[in-house]
Amino acid sequence: MKQWLTLLVVVLFTVAFTACSNTEDSKSEQPDEKNPTTEAVNMIANDEKIIEMLKKKGEIPEDASQEEIEKALQKYLKGKASGPGSLKDEKEKQKYINKLKEEIQKNIKE
Repeated sequence: MKQWLTLLVVVLFTVAFTACSNTEDSKSEQPDEKNPTTEAVNMIANDEKIIEMLKKKGEIPEDASQEEIEKALQKYLKGKASGPGSLKDEKEKQKYINKLKEEIQKNIKE
């Protein structure tokens, strides 16, 4: 029985030690998000994915010129920035909700 207990403690210690060392290794492999070069690469990769999506949707023809692709991408990004779900839109929703809350509070007090 003592041998099994010793074996169990050794195995648990080994697993715990290995798990901790793997966690530290994966942290060091992640890119530095504050690095401007990394940010630029991520932006380019995101733009490429958006362009792919727009081509699949048919919003950009497969044989489109670089200028047409850039215009379509900018149009899409502007739509996202000012459309539903944008920060401005969220602020307007929050204002409206706060106004409704105030009116409800007034009606409750009366």
